[in-house]
Amino acid sequence: MSTIPFLLIAWVIHVFVAAVVVSPVVFLARKRVHWHSWELLAVVVPFCVWVGLMFSDMSTGSKTLSNLVIEPGILALALALGALARVAMSASMPEKTASTMTLVGLCFVATGVFWIVPALPE
Repeated sequence: MSTIPFLLIAWVIHVFVAAVVVSPVVFLARKRVHWHSWELLAVVVPFCVWVGLMFSDMSTGSKTLSNLVIEPGILALALALGALARVAMSASMPEKTASTMTLVGLCFVATGVFWIVPALPE
């Protein structure tokens, strides 16, 4: 069976959970922080880092299809923490720097989720 349907399910879970948990942060901080459209890369880039690791040889035998459902949700929850960190950092540094640091931090979180979450039973 192809992995494309599982990847699409993982993407939908990731985007849905991210939209639910990040939108209140963005809404409430809209006067304090100027959000830019390129910051939507925070939804795409860490997910791509995780997918790259998930479909690499490093995951062979150590990950299951259940991980394709759970880990994107965890990564999306991290996006809310990233948005909160972005709001907090914007008070003390330029917004572009805070955005870049948040994006890089989320990529590290994606890598950490891959390595920390064990193989889940199917």
